[in-house]
Amino acid sequence: MITYRHEAFLGQAVESVLMQQTDFAVELVIGEDCSPDATRAIAQDYERRYPAQVRVLTPAANLGIMPNLMATMAACTGEFVAFLEGDDYWTDPTKLQRQVEALRANTDCAMCFHDAEAFNDSPGGDVWKFSEKFAHLSPPPDGAFRRFDQLDLARLGWFMPSASMVFRAASLPRPLPAWFAGVFSGDYSLQLLSTSNGPALYLPRLMSAYRLHTGGVMQATAQSVYQMRRRIHENLVYKKLLPRSVHANANYLLSLFYLDLSAEEGKLGRRLQQAYYYYKGLTVDPVNFKRHLKRLTGKLVGAAGPDAA
Repeated sequence: MITYRHEAFLGQAVESVLMQQTDFAVELVIGEDCSPDATRAIAQDYERRYPAQVRVLTPAANLGIMPNLMATMAACTGEFVAFLEGDDYWTDPTKLQRQVEALRANTDCAMCFHDAEAFNDSPGGDVWKFSEKFAHLSPPPDGAFRRFDQLDLARLGWFMPSASMVFRAASLPRPLPAWFAGVFSGDYSLQLLSTSNGPALYLPRLMSAYRLHTGGVMQATAQSVYQMRRRIHENLVYKKLLPRSVHANANYLLSLFYLDLSAEEGKLGRRLQQAYYYYKGLTVDPVNFKRHLKRLTGKLVGAAGPDAA
């Protein structure tokens, strides 16, 4: 569990771990990243009350989201590693037992995930299920569990609720690679790394809640230059991780991110950076470049008029 400025939510997250009913031991490792609020005090209070189950990592200085995740993951010692951020929570006391049993019964699978409810905690906020938003998560008619390999993840993108993920520890490199510190989407990066060693098994059971709030990472950094730079870094890494058969997908996304970053740099008056990223956006994907060139040529010919020839 990684946490930062979650004093309003952390208790609910920790309690949802403590309520788990399992026939195996569960240790909760909390990476508390020097929050300016009472988050650390809350985490340490749980450690004091449940010393056999809760262990809190307390760095002396703020690490940042991904380095904190890397340090917390490195401190986990179990055969399986479940993931839960401090502002989400589990809703089913049998969650861990079901997922561990599923992974033990399907030894070729590297990880397991399940359906989740997403909600906005502001008054009147929307509530939806991942299985409603992503059609490929609907249960198959034969009742079998769906499997998703690394190629599926590359083509479909992010669709696994982070609080639903349980990894076979051996499916992840320990420690996580240095490039991980620069990615934006830590959960998606973990999914890609894990599924390089086997597919992800999906359980169509609602067992966690994904909180959307104004203080969340995905909300606070949306459409920012920071996000786009990290997205570009992320996709450059993914191109090295993934088979060449899906490089076109990565190139397409890179093109969009470069063009978006160019526009943002333009808003800030940084014309040199704007031109550089616009060029990168046009040239990173050969197919997209030809499309842009054809459209630009058409505009120039149209502007010249019918007598230009």
